[in-house]
Amino acid sequence: MMTALLLLACSGSGKTNNGDSASTNTDSSADSGMGDTAGACSTVTAGSWTWSGACPQMDTPVTVAVSGCDMTLTYGSMDMGMPGGASIVGTAVTFTNDNSVKNCTGTVESATKIEGSCDGGCTYKLKM
Repeated sequence: MMTALLLLACSGSGKTNNGDSASTNTDSSADSGMGDTAGACSTVTAGSWTWSGACPQMDTPVTVAVSGCDMTLTYGSMDMGMPGGASIVGTAVTFTNDNSVKNCTGTVESATKIEGSCDGGCTYKLKM
């Protein structure tokens, strides 16, 4: 019985969004009484990433820190107006507009890749 529970816990069953293969985390502090999907978010790997595409207009290095379903983005000398943080719900990413000129949203494609768009319809890839 315990083996079956462990297999179900590791399989991510019921924790993915729209058939996406990205794995999920559960942030128990965000539990709103909605069962085991409350607070579920796709896993994102912490480390050195790069923004690319029309939104930053040039490759922009960023360090991504992850705490539960929240990301903190730290830039070196240039941030190209890109966001300083984000929240993940399922595979949906909503970036904060703190100190940035861009309002951005996106989708976790894998633990090392997020794609989306910002104000004005420009697109980006944020990847490790």
